[in-house]
Amino acid sequence: MTPWSGVVDRRRALLGALSVVAVGGVAGCRRLPAPAPIRPSGPQPPLYPSAAADLFRPGSRHRLDTGVTATAEVVPAGSLQLPTGRLVAVDPSWLYLTPRSVVGPFTVAAPQGTYPLDLALLRWEGDVRVGAARLTITDGPVTGWEMAVCPGQDPATLEPGYFFGVGVDVATIVVFDATAFAEMDRLADTDPAAFTAWEPGRPVHRAEVVPGANAIAFTTGWGDGSYPVWIGRTENGAVGCFLFDMLMLATAAPSSGGDRGLGFVVGCCVADGGRFGHGVGR
Repeated sequence: MTPWSGVVDRRRALLGALSVVAVGGVAGCRRLPAPAPIRPSGPQPPLYPSAAADLFRPGSRHRLDTGVTATAEVVPAGSLQLPTGRLVAVDPSWLYLTPRSVVGPFTVAAPQGTYPLDLALLRWEGDVRVGAARLTITDGPVTGWEMAVCPGQDPATLEPGYFFGVGVDVATIVVFDATAFAEMDRLADTDPAAFTAWEPGRPVHRAEVVPGANAIAFTTGWGDGSYPVWIGRTENGAVGCFLFDMLMLATAAPSSGGDRGLGFVVGCCVADGGRFGHGVGR
């Protein structure tokens, strides 16, 4: 069985029911139908979107959940065209086998336009990973954060500390405007690996998926899992950015404001590596 056939098998199993999956440092997480919840013992750390935002300070040092300390560097990933402003973020292997209602777009739209996408790389001896990605909509400072959700996802229905995340099976997230959905489906069906990114500092670009809309794919932290996306709001309430948090950091209060810790996630997962985080996949 090839890696991609395994992805197909898992995706088909997901069409009937979405499962709760682990995040925050789990590689090789497989989604299983109707999992039994596992509740970790001890106090659970909160999520800090602004801690992920701090990764976009080149040269800053950060302690990872593995205990190592990494140095942040910022790499431009290109400009994303959003002719409708409706952003889709999805594992590319989900495109052609998963209903669109499951994968987006996010309910909060940006103004129509073209926006810079940046990757915050975390580098330490022998390794480098994407710790966060940021699509900047306006340059004003972010003063607050909210969870990005897709149609049918209501944060009010979650238990305290849970979040909705982008489910990932191939260590890649691809972003594009909703107007390109049909063509992205077709391209992914024709070539399942077309949008899979292989190196952290080298995002995959696809120009003119449809007229006026492109696509950019990038790798995800430790690999597979589920990753929250946060909407940063400016002081006047405008969308300042979309922030993709790869949940690689050791839990600690951020150095900048904008949140007071947005809770943690209790879930379950079959994890190959034994390290255990928690999340809600979609």
